[in-house]
Amino acid sequence: RSLFGVISALNQLCLMLKGSNTPPKVALLVKKLKDEFGADITLLARIVKNVKVLSPEFVSPAEVGGGDTMNARSVGFTLSRFMRVVSSPKHPVMLFLDDLQWAD
Repeated sequence: RSLFGVISALNQLCLMLKGSNTPPKVALLVKKLKDEFGADITLLARIVKNVKVLSPEFVSPAEVGGGDTMNARSVGFTLSRFMRVVSSPKHPVMLFLDDLQWAD
């Protein structure tokens, strides 16, 4: 629940990445995500639902009838791995965290 705002922003980022890039660039991004996450790509799809916009093969475990409970630490680690893949020095991604005093 406390990461809802961050996850919402990353869902929007997936839509922006799909809409603002050419199909070959999206395919390259999908390859980078597969290389980084491997079999764990389903964990990312479970957290950031819109990652499936980039590639329909990214199916969350809930959609195939499985999945373990995730703790905040594993969610944070997964999100940081995602950010490393989608951002670069040439194309940085900035995430503004405002009003953190209200986070639970």
